[in-house]
Amino acid sequence: MKNLSIVVFILALLNTLESLSIDLYLPAFPSMARIFQTDIGHIQISISVFFAGFAFGQLLWGPLSDKTGRKPMLYCGLLLFIIGAVAIFFTENIFVLWIMRFLQAFGGSAGIVIGRAIVIDLYDKQKSVSIFSQQSQISGIAPIVAPLLGSVFLKFWGWNSSFAFLSIMGLLTLFMVYQYVPETNSRKINPDSAASGKGLGDQLKMILSNKDFISNTMIGSIAFASLIIYISNAPFLFMNIHGFSGGVFSIIFGFNSLALITAAYLTPKLIKRIKDTKLLLMATVLLLVVCSLHILIAAQNLSVALEIAMLYLSLLAIGILFPITSAHALSPFKEGRGTAAALMGFMQLMVTFLLSGLSGFLEADSIIPMVTMRAGIALIAVWFAYKAFKSKNLSVE
Repeated sequence: MKNLSIVVFILALLNTLESLSIDLYLPAFPSMARIFQTDIGHIQISISVFFAGFAFGQLLWGPLSDKTGRKPMLYCGLLLFIIGAVAIFFTENIFVLWIMRFLQAFGGSAGIVIGRAIVIDLYDKQKSVSIFSQQSQISGIAPIVAPLLGSVFLKFWGWNSSFAFLSIMGLLTLFMVYQYVPETNSRKINPDSAASGKGLGDQLKMILSNKDFISNTMIGSIAFASLIIYISNAPFLFMNIHGFSGGVFSIIFGFNSLALITAAYLTPKLIKRIKDTKLLLMATVLLLVVCSLHILIAAQNLSVALEIAMLYLSLLAIGILFPITSAHALSPFKEGRGTAAALMGFMQLMVTFLLSGLSGFLEADSIIPMVTMRAGIALIAVWFAYKAFKSKNLSVE
């Protein structure tokens, strides 16, 4: 077996490619609008297209990695990611940008979904929580540094240099996967041991009938949706409502992002002291409480410092939920882990798409709709977490 610490780092790097692909070119939007002879709204569509490619790509890579092996599908996905990034570097056509962003995301999604399956292949449930937390610590740095790095690229080498950087990152990651990541799919390692494996339809039925998968996927989906709703509304909150400059906003945004890294550091330590289902319930309750308090603070216009504190604590809760829900959703399955990871990722993105879309529809000249939406979906997360907690306690008794 290869050095597992290197494997964990590479899997985290695969996660980081997603964040970099979204955040790195954000500072270049005005410049891209001029070069592509369009408005910023058309450039922003490239993010929506990216999420669509990411959602549907997972549905392909997960099942294929169960059937043909993890590494071959990682190779294919990373090659598509690189091709998309290189094509964007050379284009000035908005439609080509959209198509290649879809292709880039479609390929890049292989790293996320297969990376999750590899962790579950290698580790038990409790250790998986720790590994997912380590990955979050590494990949959590990207949202903090990516906009700053993108600004530097834009200033010295132009808007498309960000995609040159992504191409290079993709190539380096591809080499590291080839060199260090082991094949962990038991079917690939020993085909005879899984000769009677279930077909895709049977696997989907088995996965969707598993209560642990459904409850943890829904909690994780709500947590991810809450994060995206915050990210998409943060510029409006701090720059439009509170009148901060772009520089001050970047500092606030970076500070809040540290909550995700802090949570990733704390979760493995907490899981040793607190039963996992209890910690899951506590984190959802924390999310509900701070989002509810944020409604009162925003409605009374009490203090921007208090708003920042509530957002920080909500991201802390979300950061605790991510590794626990990922490990708990996938660990029940001895086969079809890639398919389970694909379905989990797809459901997360679809729930996020629906909820963030509704949040945008409700948006007014106030932040109240956003904070109310976050509190409402946190209440749903508490309900799922309580059901999981109660179910586990009854089974123990």
